[in-house]
Amino acid sequence: MATHMLLGVFLVAWGVSAASGVNSRQPAQSAVIVIHAFDEGLAGVRAANPAVHLSVARDSSVTDERVLIVDYPAPTDDPAGRDVQCAAEKQDWTGGRAISFQIKPDHSLRMSLSFLDRNRVAYTAWTELKGGLWQLVRIPLDEIRPNPFFQPPDARTGRPIDVSDVKGIAFAPQDETSGRLAIGKFVVTK
Repeated sequence: MATHMLLGVFLVAWGVSAASGVNSRQPAQSAVIVIHAFDEGLAGVRAANPAVHLSVARDSSVTDERVLIVDYPAPTDDPAGRDVQCAAEKQDWTGGRAISFQIKPDHSLRMSLSFLDRNRVAYTAWTELKGGLWQLVRIPLDEIRPNPFFQPPDARTGRPIDVSDVKGIAFAPQDETSGRLAIGKFVVTK
């Protein structure tokens, strides 16, 4: 249960301070709302734990765009010890149908993805990833549910999801080892 609360603890700190389908094609550029791209390097990207090393690079095998490289340690007693947070460039996801991103972990793992909606309800999805290859993850907004393990104290639960004001997105590996992953920009597809 501690790993499921991992993003919850980080989302509260984040809120105060400021699953899936696999496919090989990237969504069309005209049909997306960019949540966070890495064109400005690490601007708007942070990890709660200094042992999580973040960098930005290019990987021409998937895109000409910059990708975030995350070197993460094995899990510790810190429930937010491997969380990575990306501030939203566009905070209104209204009209969007799914969150999409490309990712390449060095080994197979389960990953969580979370955000707080306008009602400050924590929504989390978990997705299984294959190691060693780029894959497109698509998480439909109408299938994502409130996090069953954690909600911020000021969450207004019981209301429909409201993505008209989302401050950012957070993710964390949910495996029992250290590792590395590369992740492309986060978008909401229409």
